Amino acid sequence: MTTNLVVGFIGAGLMGWGMAKNVVEKGFDLRVMAHRKREAIDDLVGRGAVEVANPKEMAEQCDVIVLCVTGAPQVMQVLEGESGILEGAREGLTIVDTSTSEPDQTERLHKELAARGIALVDAPLSRTPAHAWDGELTTYVGGDEATIERLRPLLSTWATAIIPTGGPVGSAHAAKLINNVVAIGFASIWAECYTMVRKVGLKPQVFREILTNSGMNCGNFQSYSKYICEGDPNAHKFTLRNCLKDITYYNRLATRNNAATLMSDGALQAMKLSLNLGYGDRFMPELVDVFAALSDLEPSPDTKA
Repeated sequence: MTTNLVVGFIGAGLMGWGMAKNVVEKGFDLRVMAHRKREAIDDLVGRGAVEVANPKEMAEQCDVIVLCVTGAPQVMQVLEGESGILEGAREGLTIVDTSTSEPDQTERLHKELAARGIALVDAPLSRTPAHAWDGELTTYVGGDEATIERLRPLLSTWATAIIPTGGPVGSAHAAKLINNVVAIGFASIWAECYTMVRKVGLKPQVFREILTNSGMNCGNFQSYSKYICEGDPNAHKFTLRNCLKDITYYNRLATRNNAATLMSDGALQAMKLSLNLGYGDRFMPELVDVFAALSDLEPSPDTKA
């Protein structure tokens, strides 16, 4: 793949803005369309991108379209909705779905689109919006080796680690769900343990120091701890609503494969409680406030040294 191809980008949100910025700055001819945050589109146009009105118009102009939307329903909307991609798509178009979507839907779409001469690749993401801005994301990609290699120059604009799953299209979305359950599960553990620390009269900062100097220290723990220890919820910008979406997708995947979900079921219930208590649009580190509320503690973090 060369940079003279026209690339479309749908979903210039928390992750997508930085990704699209890197696409255009690293030499690709970029098409973008309006998102919830107008400032992202204005910024990208200022960097050299061209704005289009809708997915249909984008498909008519582009060789590759990157999707970075919330989940499976949003993928279907931009593909099959009014003025969607499929209204303007021509044979030879490639769609790169970086969303966290449902593997069975991805597998079905892959087959349906292939019959029309359209390629679909699942390439979900790991790391944070800050890494997206710096072009340092991790992506794992399902599908055949030749297609992945053809896309590598584009994927490399936003990812420093590109990991082929070795499986068919849909396998990367499955791997992403499993990865996210690890992160959501640990977030649930951190929330419960930080709450217990406060219940027994210790400072959260003391617990952070203890775990930092143990074999359980990791980036997830450090970013999570910045909220309760320093009052910074933005260290990990991923909403509890999205956590619930991802772990629900994982649960469906497990049911489809007749796999036990003893550990993830607890995290799933924690996410449901979060939404029921009105925390859905808060970020993952703020899950500690949900556990605090359930334990008769003030929800705001104790940031005193």
